[in-house]
Amino acid sequence: MTYLIAAITVMALLEGPTQQPGPAITIPTRYRPPVAAMLRYSPTFRRQYSRIARTPNLRVEIVPSLLAGAPGGALTRIVRSDRGMDASVHLAPIGDPFVLIAHEFEHILEQLDEVDLPVMARRVATGVRLVPGTGHFETERAIAAGHQVAGEVRRGRARDGT
Repeated sequence: MTYLIAAITVMALLEGPTQQPGPAITIPTRYRPPVAAMLRYSPTFRRQYSRIARTPNLRVEIVPSLLAGAPGGALTRIVRSDRGMDASVHLAPIGDPFVLIAHEFEHILEQLDEVDLPVMARRVATGVRLVPGTGHFETERAIAAGHQVAGEVRRGRARDGT
């Protein structure tokens, strides 16, 4: 069933408007092909995407950005309000979009899971750290998710010869 939903979503991404599915996730044209490949080949990304798309009052927008000074070429800004949560995933034109998008989507899921990043970063061996001089947090969970999705996409493409 998940694969069917993902297949429909992939078709909509390739043919339809920039918001897929519904109003939850906005994907600019430039990132539709990598997101479609991720949905097609990566069960990990399909789970991330599905959970985000199903979460009420959550809006996610992927934004092409120069990201001067952003570590790793990506940064997600999350704003909570009375209406819910807005996440802007800023991606630089460098780096692997499979890794970066999945990594940043995992950061959004961490917020949905109510991971207290400042508290976790103060503890030893939690997999969360404060990036010096930035005020941003990095997590082993997001790093692992990015690499997992990229690997799944590459293996799937190799099987298909694409």
